[in-house]
Amino acid sequence: MNPSPPGSKRHQLNDSALGEYLLSTGSIPGLKLPVTSTKIGYGQSNPTYFVDDAAGTRFILRKKPSGTIISPVAHQVDREYRVIAALGKVPGFPVPKVYTLCMDPNVIGTAFYVMEFVKGRIITDPDLGELSPSDRRKAWFSLVETLAWLHSIDPDSIGLEGYGKKTGFYARHCRTFSRIEAQQAKVKDIKTGQLLGRAHPHYEEIVEYVLQNLPGDRYAIVHGDYKFDNVVLHPTEPRVIAILDWELSTIGHPLMDAVYVVGPYWNEATKAGHPEQGAAAAKSPYRPANRAKSGMPDPDELLDRYSQIVGFDPRKDGAGKDWQIAQIFHYVRGGTISHGIQARTISGQASSEFSHVYFENTRRSLDAALARVRKMKEKEKSGARL
Repeated sequence: MNPSPPGSKRHQLNDSALGEYLLSTGSIPGLKLPVTSTKIGYGQSNPTYFVDDAAGTRFILRKKPSGTIISPVAHQVDREYRVIAALGKVPGFPVPKVYTLCMDPNVIGTAFYVMEFVKGRIITDPDLGELSPSDRRKAWFSLVETLAWLHSIDPDSIGLEGYGKKTGFYARHCRTFSRIEAQQAKVKDIKTGQLLGRAHPHYEEIVEYVLQNLPGDRYAIVHGDYKFDNVVLHPTEPRVIAILDWELSTIGHPLMDAVYVVGPYWNEATKAGHPEQGAAAAKSPYRPANRAKSGMPDPDELLDRYSQIVGFDPRKDGAGKDWQIAQIFHYVRGGTISHGIQARTISGQASSEFSHVYFENTRRSLDAALARVRKMKEKEKSGARL
């Protein structure tokens, strides 16, 4: 079952107003008042709640955070609602049913939407420790095959025209992250008045290298944060039955999701908010020597299957360089998002009580990006000398 951690008083909702609003829309058949909301304790951005009605039926509510929003492009719950509703039109595609979107801040303080609660398992351990070796392998293939299915859907065919631009993805997002990082750097600590400061002293060098070596254009519906703890697995079977947390979704380059989903195999900087170092790294089920025993498939097996479904091999675009640039961008993106979590935390807007565990990710991610940039630059210089 999905976890039900205790709520946070700081994020309590006006359940009476919420219930009356939901009943008035008529969007949820059989809804029984009163409703009771409970903050779900994980997740770093849009606050998420269980909403239980008097009949014992459970729903999920996602809302825009309270207070001043640092970035105007963040926390757009209406975009989340739109993409989930659109994908719900694709027969069998694993997304929850959405019921209602409320953009009126007078109901519970900010915009929100309500969707179906999907019973199943959300696995937060990236090592998939609760699964048997055989189920780990099956779960991984289900995760990647579902992503490939998403990337194979024509966005225009399901009403997602204009959901994002079909060209220039990496250039546009590098510039967006540069702007966001600069905005976040100016956020002040509400206790000390001190500025957060830059995400990394070499941030510009890293972003500029990506801009000078952009991957070629492709487009698809991209999730933006596609990993095991953002999907629901069947209660007893190792297969994906729902994809959650669409806040970062857009029309973009499928390479971003493809690189991200196999992150546990190559991302040496961070692992689910913590570094992978020393003895822990040696014991990782993702290390080549440990994969057969642990049940983890080889990443090339997963990407071969992905390629079969989508009809191209992301590892081969740009003679392989596109994949490397996408990995650097992954670090930039992760580091900038972690920097944003820092900004929200020091300004009193953190969506979770354990936001602090992400702070080190900013430095580690961008250090890793810089190391890759410098290595590629040195290789280019060596090649030029030859």
